[in-house]
This record gives sequence, C-alpha cells and structure tokens, in this order.
Amino acid sequence: MENRMEWSEMKSRFPDEWLLIGDFETDEDGHLIGGVVEKHSKHKDEVYGVEPQVRPSAFRYTGESTFSGLRSHAAVHHAV
Repeated sequence: MENRMEWSEMKSRFPDEWLLIGDFETDEDGHLIGGVVEKHSKHKDEVYGVEPQVRPSAFRYTGESTFSGLRSHAAVHHAV
C-alpha cells in the first residue's frame, strides 16, 4: 500500500533521517516534490544498502546539510 507524501511532509515525519523514495517526482529544477518513502533511517548506510522496490528511486536527507561545498573550498584557497 503506497503512502504518497509531499517533500514537506517527509521532512516533518522523518526529521534528520535518510530516505529512499520511490515513485518520486521533481520540479523543472530537479527539486523533489513528493513520492513514496520506501525506507528511512538515521543511518545513511541502512538506506543506501537497500535494493529499491520501485524504480526510479531517490535518496534524500531531511536534515540540514553539513557539507560546506565548493564555496568554502574556494574561500580557503583564494585567501593567500
């Protein structure tokens, strides 16, 4: 039985968790709109290690990212 949710519902129901999302849809910019949560966990390896039941599938994290990205890398290496 599918329980389709919007991305905002997923973030609210599964705070700071990794999600495997099947039957997902995105907007024209590639941002997740909604889908069916197949698996969720606080531990990334528990979700990435699962074979998706529905293809295509998406992996998302509902918490705040700690990745500082290229902007931080460029700032460090530009400050000579």
